[in-house]
Amino acid sequence: MDTSVPSVAERRVHVVPLGYERDRIVEPLRRHGADVAYLLVDAPDRDGDRGDVDFDAAGAADPADTRVDPDGLTDYQRDAWTAVAEFAEVRPIPVALADVYDVLGVTTTVAARHRAGAEDGDRLFGNVSTGPRIAAVGVALACMIVGARPYSVEPERHRHDRRQEPLTEGVARTVDLPIYPMDAPTTDQVAVLGRLHERAEESLTTDKWNLIEWARERGLTFLREAGESRTAKYRALETHVLSPLRERGYVELEDIGRSDTVRLTEVGRRVFFAFKHKIDG
Repeated sequence: MDTSVPSVAERRVHVVPLGYERDRIVEPLRRHGADVAYLLVDAPDRDGDRGDVDFDAAGAADPADTRVDPDGLTDYQRDAWTAVAEFAEVRPIPVALADVYDVLGVTTTVAARHRAGAEDGDRLFGNVSTGPRIAAVGVALACMIVGARPYSVEPERHRHDRRQEPLTEGVARTVDLPIYPMDAPTTDQVAVLGRLHERAEESLTTDKWNLIEWARERGLTFLREAGESRTAKYRALETHVLSPLRERGYVELEDIGRSDTVRLTEVGRRVFFAFKHKIDG
């Protein structure tokens, strides 16, 4: 989870399904200084369209004025709510946790409300560990779409030995999940990530001109229309490869002497292996 200190006006806002958990809901919020916690409370037959959020009711001072039925909660769910309220502002929202589109819509609506991702907006996080798997998918997809930070919480122990007994039994139904195009790196970008990984494995540094020469030898697309001008080649490398990779945190640049050394980040290394199939074919 991103633990960097927010600006004075920025708040840490968390979206957390109120599933059959207690510690995995409360402790991450406490440890990472949550300011606002939107608890997604299961309401399969709730009023309103998918993704609708009544922010006035969610922010009501008296829990009885919210749209959530407290009698439908377990004792430990109520305890989680009370514990979080001791250090953060709790805003409960009724959501059909088994409806991925409802969870997705509610999370993106909360993100829009807090201008998550904007320069003057709040910092948004999503807990993908505390609800049913469908809810986890909805929260994770929403975070990817709006540029928020999803996080997973590993428990210290389980209630029973999973080596001896399965977690569930039977099948009620299967649910189709939405498909959203992810902003995957281009083939050229994956190739450059691979070159940086290869050089790092050999403890060798790599500057921009090294990448240009290597890309030219292999006929990478971004250089085909750059012409013979050295300046144009640098511009093509920056525009089509390095700038997008740097914005996503996959590479870093370091000034050394008169050249820029390009370094692969740990995230960039993982992304390279995730998309390596693009250059293996």
